Amino acid sequence: MSKLNPEARDFASPRNFARLLNWVPTKKRQHIAAEHGYDFNARQLRFEPHLSAWVLFGLTDDETLRDMHAAVNHDPLYRLNGAGIDVSLGGLSHAHATRPYEALQDVLMEALARIEQVPKSKRILRELAPATLEQVAELLSRSAMFDSTTLRLPTKIKEWAEQRAEEDEEELPLKVHLRLRGGYGGMDRLILTAEHEHDARRYKELLDLEQAQEEGGGFIYLHDCGYRDLEVYDEVVDSGNHFVSRLHGKTTAYHVKDLTLPEKRKLSNGYTLIHDRIVTLGKRDSQHQYRLTDILDSKGKPITIVTSLLDLPVEHVCLLYFYRWTIEILFRWLKHTLGRIHLVSHHPNGFMMQIVATLLVYALLVLYHQGGPFSLKQALRELRFQMHERLYQLGYEQGRHDALAKATLAAATTEGSS
Repeated sequence: MSKLNPEARDFASPRNFARLLNWVPTKKRQHIAAEHGYDFNARQLRFEPHLSAWVLFGLTDDETLRDMHAAVNHDPLYRLNGAGIDVSLGGLSHAHATRPYEALQDVLMEALARIEQVPKSKRILRELAPATLEQVAELLSRSAMFDSTTLRLPTKIKEWAEQRAEEDEEELPLKVHLRLRGGYGGMDRLILTAEHEHDARRYKELLDLEQAQEEGGGFIYLHDCGYRDLEVYDEVVDSGNHFVSRLHGKTTAYHVKDLTLPEKRKLSNGYTLIHDRIVTLGKRDSQHQYRLTDILDSKGKPITIVTSLLDLPVEHVCLLYFYRWTIEILFRWLKHTLGRIHLVSHHPNGFMMQIVATLLVYALLVLYHQGGPFSLKQALRELRFQMHERLYQLGYEQGRHDALAKATLAAATTEGSS
């Protein structure tokens, strides 16, 4: 094994781990740490190795505080990549409880800003059947999808959060709103809100129509019915953009005209077309017309899709709505990761730090990948393989070096004695 396996070469050195982190430049990370006083009075556990430890923790199979403690103290993989820290278990736990998680959150925001700058030609669509992809690829390249999920709290933190809400009238931000751009699975917007805040309050913030205008408009926003605001629907259309969503049960629709359905009612994604029509929405003074499409999903559940895309083939409208479920893959992974029985910290600050660190790992993987269909599980699997093969290679090289040195010394000794 004189050469590293080509499949592992891309992540074959600490330089490449630094490249993973350096999507947020070192100077920027240092500025963030200083701004939040992260290293104030710090003796051993400073921001850079702590950040590296969090990223490696997300890339490996480590799960608990004891796992992280053992890794930063003894795991050569951590030491090789700048996360070797001589710290006690109590010291590590104290750092999670007291160091400002907002510093990691600022690094995450910087990573999201850099995802925004990735050329659209490099934004890779999630793999679909070739015929389906051919139909909607151009539409998806101008899409942005968003949704929210509420994180489950461990009992101890839930009690603390409830007490905080009663005393300070301020709820712990446990609802996560994420926006994915370009249909390729990369986050470009993150908002943390209180659990009971209604999604509609963040609708305009997630749309960001000013940014869409700067990019030439023509975006298609894919979202669920929780982001319901009829006036904002009108604003989306007036700004030269469109949306596809599920009709909220409380929205009143007034029939304008029926649209003709295609002969083939069963679509490739399992949806069945039932009814397609043009309507106006709500009891209000508005001339805007929208489209309602009634379908049965693959399990036979009735769904009404609402969209401003009046002239698009109905099959394409349904495929766009179907593609919105891409974001659910990320949410399932996020909930699984944060819903583990063993959390790194049961202190509220540590819990928030773990949320942000988990999202940061995802953002860095998207930035690092940039080529070929992006799969979170596959990317994690490949990186784990590459990092550990590098360790094996280092061990081999060190052993070979020691053997050569020993042989050279033995030869010199023999020559000297003769």
